[in-house]
Amino acid sequence: MEPPPRVITETEYVQPQKPIVPQPQPLELREVEFVVVTPDNVEEVFDSLKSDDIVIFGLTDEGYEDIALNLADLRAYIQQQKKIIGIYESQYD
Repeated sequence: MEPPPRVITETEYVQPQKPIVPQPQPLELREVEFVVVTPDNVEEVFDSLKSDDIVIFGLTDEGYEDIALNLADLRAYIQQQKKIIGIYESQYD
């Protein structure tokens, strides 16, 4: 009986190629016009709206604050994601 053939194992370290992912285009945000309606200017504001196709959305001061806080949270989340992406990209440099 013959002995089994000899198995030779070699380790080869391979650096993975950096994925080619283009940077996203910069945002071009649209201008938003806010009109503050108070008891003092309500009639004037509604008169100016009669000639335009405008929809009115109302917010309380608390609701407006919540929107501002949500945007701040989104901004912080995006910054965190950028740091994570930077860590992954540095693995290929």
